[in-house]
Amino acid sequence: MVSTLFLVPTEFELGFLSSAFIQRIKNTHGEIRICGFGPIVSAIRTTQLLAEHLPKQVLLTGIAGALDSRIPVGSSVEFDRTICFGIGAGTGADFISASEMGWSQWPGAPQISDSIYLGNDNVAVSGPLLTCCSASANEHDVRLRLKKYPSAVAEDMEGFSVAAACRFAGIPLRIVRGISNRAGDRNQENWLVRDAMLAVEKSILKVFDS
Repeated sequence: MVSTLFLVPTEFELGFLSSAFIQRIKNTHGEIRICGFGPIVSAIRTTQLLAEHLPKQVLLTGIAGALDSRIPVGSSVEFDRTICFGIGAGTGADFISASEMGWSQWPGAPQISDSIYLGNDNVAVSGPLLTCCSASANEHDVRLRLKKYPSAVAEDMEGFSVAAACRFAGIPLRIVRGISNRAGDRNQENWLVRDAMLAVEKSILKVFDS
């Protein structure tokens, strides 16, 4: 049985993980797989991978954009919960979330609302990961997202979807993201992807060494 299933959204992000880190994961009966880009494919592919590998736990990694200016670009963050942004009604300043409309994304067991708690109280983070259908294109997008969810500290495109798949399967999930850029900054010359993924490796290895 696989001890930990490591999920990375894209080949691009996977390419920044060192061969030594990947070998360390294999030595601990872990597997690294690509789950796909964006909230739809990542949910479907994660469901397939959970059925195939039956892991004891899942760890989602990859890069994210910082919504909170206090989080340094090039660092890594583990989150205790993830929030879905974009499912509901309206766009921009008129957006109303599913929860605000009185809807659950899944009303049965397990119930899935717009926020999924990951069950880890020992993370050093002051706010949730915001999962969006598309990344912020500019500061205007960032302001709109923080107006709706002022406690959010970073944005990605897969966290909530992977969390939902794991919740249905009853498998615990941890999310450790490398902060590659400021949300809204689309100039990749400013991004520190390599530093962010190196920080991810160090954070994850601390878990294995503890």
